Amino acid sequence: MLLDDDLIEFHPVIGKRLRPGIQRVLTHPEWGEYALQANNYGFRSNHDFSPSREPGTRRILIFGDSNAFGNGVSNEMRFPDILENSIPGVEVYNFAMEGFALDQQYLCYQEIGIEFEHDLIIIAPAIETIRKLTAHYEITLDEHHIQRCYARPYFDLADGKLVRRNVPLPSGYIDVENLQNTEKEKVHRGNLFAKVGDILQKINLKDAVLKNFRYQPFPEYDSSSTPAWQIMHAILLEWTARSSRPVLVIPLPRFIYVKEQVSARNYQARFQEVASETGCFLYDPLPDIQKLSMEERRKMYYLEGHLTPQGHTYVANMIAPHAQDILQNSQENAQKKIIWID
Repeated sequence: MLLDDDLIEFHPVIGKRLRPGIQRVLTHPEWGEYALQANNYGFRSNHDFSPSREPGTRRILIFGDSNAFGNGVSNEMRFPDILENSIPGVEVYNFAMEGFALDQQYLCYQEIGIEFEHDLIIIAPAIETIRKLTAHYEITLDEHHIQRCYARPYFDLADGKLVRRNVPLPSGYIDVENLQNTEKEKVHRGNLFAKVGDILQKINLKDAVLKNFRYQPFPEYDSSSTPAWQIMHAILLEWTARSSRPVLVIPLPRFIYVKEQVSARNYQARFQEVASETGCFLYDPLPDIQKLSMEERRKMYYLEGHLTPQGHTYVANMIAPHAQDILQNSQENAQKKIIWID
């Protein structure tokens, strides 16, 4: 889904956000009808955001892409909203936006999220969005199904440190033909594997091809030295280091891993490396999802890959005990620190 210009507005740092206060009922051939509402800050929420929290209330900030944003489901059916309702005394501020890779999620934290009092940060990137981290531009379909190209903010690495690029962003669409050849190579054109996979699926060859060739759909995770992973790794290290509150990283698997068509060990190894280096909390939901029957797993995902209402409920229920434990432990540690200081 591409949110059209009636729903989004340009932002010079993070790229886009919803128009504050909008309320719409959207339709989709597979998803059906679902309601979308934006708050005072232009993020998808049924309630406004306030920088300060009420005494006795704990707050979780969530950053993610289209799954945390909730493509295909109404606001209250998303896993961040279900998580908020499942932990007493906790409010969840969801800053996810469809299409945001980890770079835009981090920029969103830097520019907007950091001003909000909070007790826990949850970073929930979909596995496939790593492909955008080396892109300077992105092609997508507008509301009229016309291909458009626009500049995206990104990070480079200079002497091992993150450097912002394309910030502030140029507004409007980009003519790809006017780009230099080196820049044309930096245009993200979507998931090519998904198109090939659709063809193989139609002729009942997808499972056989994946199994026999041990295909890895996202080679960016194959080693710690790939350019895209180096950027992702650097963002997670810097984000965790600069946060004064606990950080919980939750890599959301694509259905190809859920169905066990390909091995997840490469991306799992990369995220384990980050957790070991930073001391951040890591919850990988894939092993718990794979405990479900294949029928239950299928019900968690729409055919094009986003979480269904049932999928959001499963994910929220899986995340809740981990988030609750972190909040409880951090509160107890804070109390011990206060007692020690006194």
